[in-house]
Amino acid sequence: MKKIISFLIILFLCIHIENSNGEEQAKKFKLITLLAAHVQDLGFNNMVNRGHVEVSKAMELEDSQTIVVVGYNDTFRVLAPLVAIGNVDFVICSSQDHAQACRELATKYKGSSIKTQFLVRGSGAATSNLITYSYNYASANYISGYFAGLYTKTNKIGFLSPGAIDNNNDSFVYAFWYGAKRANPNISFYYYNIGNYLNPDKTVAATKDLLDMGCDMVADTLNDFSTGNTLIANNRKTAMGTSGFPQRDVYGEDVIYSYNYNWTKLFYPIAQSVHSGNTNNSNWYGDFNLNETKSFFGLSFSFTVPNETLSKFNDELNYLKSTPRLSHPYFCNDMMYEYATKYNLVMSTNEPTRCLSSNAFTRINAPFPGMTWLGNYEIRISEVKQPKSIQIAISTVSSFFILTVLGMMILVVKFRENPSIRSASPIFLNFILFGAIVIYVGIIIWSSSISSSLCNAQFWFVTLGFTTLIGSLVVKNVRIWLIFDNPELKLVKITNLQLVPWVGVCLVINIILMGLLTSVGDLREINAQGIDSLGKYEYMRICKMNSSGASILYAILAYFAALLLVGVFVSWKIRIVDILEFNESKAIANTLYAISFCLFVIVPLMISPQDKQSEKIILCIAGLFIVTAAVLIIFVPKFYRVYLYGSGGTSDMFYKKKKQSPVATARAESTSKGSSGGGASGGGAGSGSKTNRRGNLVSGDFSDDTESSLSESNKPVKVAAGAVLAEFTDDTISDLDNNSNNDDQPIEIIAENGQNNINKETNGQNIAENNQEIQEVQEIKEIQENQINSDD
Repeated sequence: MKKIISFLIILFLCIHIENSNGEEQAKKFKLITLLAAHVQDLGFNNMVNRGHVEVSKAMELEDSQTIVVVGYNDTFRVLAPLVAIGNVDFVICSSQDHAQACRELATKYKGSSIKTQFLVRGSGAATSNLITYSYNYASANYISGYFAGLYTKTNKIGFLSPGAIDNNNDSFVYAFWYGAKRANPNISFYYYNIGNYLNPDKTVAATKDLLDMGCDMVADTLNDFSTGNTLIANNRKTAMGTSGFPQRDVYGEDVIYSYNYNWTKLFYPIAQSVHSGNTNNSNWYGDFNLNETKSFFGLSFSFTVPNETLSKFNDELNYLKSTPRLSHPYFCNDMMYEYATKYNLVMSTNEPTRCLSSNAFTRINAPFPGMTWLGNYEIRISEVKQPKSIQIAISTVSSFFILTVLGMMILVVKFRENPSIRSASPIFLNFILFGAIVIYVGIIIWSSSISSSLCNAQFWFVTLGFTTLIGSLVVKNVRIWLIFDNPELKLVKITNLQLVPWVGVCLVINIILMGLLTSVGDLREINAQGIDSLGKYEYMRICKMNSSGASILYAILAYFAALLLVGVFVSWKIRIVDILEFNESKAIANTLYAISFCLFVIVPLMISPQDKQSEKIILCIAGLFIVTAAVLIIFVPKFYRVYLYGSGGTSDMFYKKKKQSPVATARAESTSKGSSGGGASGGGAGSGSKTNRRGNLVSGDFSDDTESSLSESNKPVKVAAGAVLAEFTDDTISDLDNNSNNDDQPIEIIAENGQNNINKETNGQNIAENNQEIQEVQEIKEIQENQINSDD
């Protein structure tokens, strides 16, 4: 009895120890599965990862992992160190990207102390540490094509494939097409090659193209569901899951049909064999099977599929399951012999006249008659254009203003003898108007479509137009400044011939800068991507220059800024001119201020990154505003006076009653007293009397751009009482100054009605002197008119 009990105890302990060793060994068994992409692809890699997880759970493995590697180099770099230290027992090389590196490592460690075994995708002889596996993708594609042929309503079917990579060529495309044609001989079949198994952008774009061609059924053999998602997004109820993932589990009734890989049925028995220490390896194959527990593929259908369609589909599927693989319809048909002869493919020895060999099948690439290959798909980058409505609006407004300005030029020529026009110089008025027209033309070019020649033209027209317009305004201001800021009372005569070259100088500087921009700046049209919130495959045509061109552009902007600053400065200097005939200076000043303000808004837009379309619109509108405002500010008052006083006009249109300036009145009275005091004391040379040398205004008719200060040496200066004196002078300079040459030429005040402002005690004497002074003023006026006539 004791012996029996002892035997049972020993037996129990042995069994317990054996089980403990087995559990410990299972826990130490390390499994690595290589993936070609992340598991989020909802396709091949996701299903491989699912198989890896199910095997790890079934075998209760504590040490298993998946690694994403792509290509031979990446696979060898990651896997070789792990195998070399014996840190892995079983490696599943799921993709053909991994096959070469895994085979080389298996060959290297065959028969060594390293016991790692490799499961490699593909065919070939198995070894003690190498197991090969494959699955019948041709049968899955054939039966999917059969379903598409039954379900299509337009008889147009599309397909997307990776193309001639991984030694697969397009044999599975052919299998899908032949299944569809066997179900529906009337179909039209179109397909693209994408270039690889995972390129969502190309897949989506190619799917849209196939839908536009009228295909209602589009399938693929890619690693994601981009094709199906595109169909669903376009409200198509014909999405098919043909990537090996059970898409209907995710998308439900939006997917009409899907098949999935069940890698657990393939990986689990192989992993068990490796775990048991078996080295008598063989090749494994996944396919449909009459025994569903061994079937590698799973199928799912929408409830909307008609029963008649399902019945025909199941009949064909059962035919595949019961027929030897090498005798399936996609291997054996009446087209095979002719195709094999044409492309030098080997026929099967079993049925040499109808069946293609298994090895030759994988080399099918050229389309069969009835298949339309659309080529290797390349995403067509689409151009994003500016809305036509904006271009039409800007061009229409600019054209209207061009016609308006042309009309103004005609009016300037017609009324050139009118004092309102003649006093402002018709030549310069037409310069300004011509500059405005040039700018309007540049704005039309700027708003139009882009080309390299137009890129240069828009800068040339706009810059030359602004230089002509602004240069003419600045030169006119300078002339007024030189005439009225004349403390020495010198005769200042500035003619048009003296002024025009200065406008020419401004233009020459502009031409030199623009010539450098055109020759050195490489200003040209480019197709720009990644701007203005463009899509990944959208572009916009824009004008682009190199860094040298940008530097020159900054120089041009600085040149315009300097020109404007000069104009603003001069306008400020003559701000006190208050004769209506020269009141144009204030209009010019207002114009320059408006231009300066707008340019300070525009310049940052031109030199900083902005939305190109918005930038173009802002620049065009700002240009229209600047030019139109300048023209209206300068010309509307002139044409209004022509309208008010008639085409002939009169110099009286410039005179209006105005409250006397207190400063002018005070200075006039002071000067009058000084004159009287000088007369009483004899007032000769060396008498110590002081004269005012700033009285540089004489009443008269300024009717052309040859205005001048009308004082001459050795003649007394008479200033009409009531005329503005102080407002033409710089208050920082003393009104009274020693002048030995003019001590006996006192300034006298002439009353507005032509009579002297006399003292009661010397009334008779001053009346006589007044008549003489009036005569002298008339002589000075005749001198001015002679100067005007000689200039004209």
